[in-house]
Amino acid sequence: MKKLMVIFIVAVFASGIFMLAYAQGPEGTKPQEKVSIEQRKTKIISEINERINTLQELKTCVSAAQTQDDLRKCREKFREERKDFQGERKEQRKQ
Repeated sequence: MKKLMVIFIVAVFASGIFMLAYAQGPEGTKPQEKVSIEQRKTKIISEINERINTLQELKTCVSAAQTQDDLRKCREKFREERKDFQGERKEQRKQ
């Protein structure tokens, strides 16, 4: 009797999972664009280069700073640029 009950529970559970997967199907999923590996690599490298340029600008600014106030301005500028970059990335992910 216990074996029969276990088999019944497993069958109900399995059919529930199957129906859930079937219900979502191709219509329930978000279509993904097919992007080649070369396009993805190019995009990632471009973003890395942007980040490197930003860090080099920060380094130059910090090296040229003469006062504590100058250092603060460098950091504020860097934070603004980083927030802008992060905002752009969020927008890209939404699309």
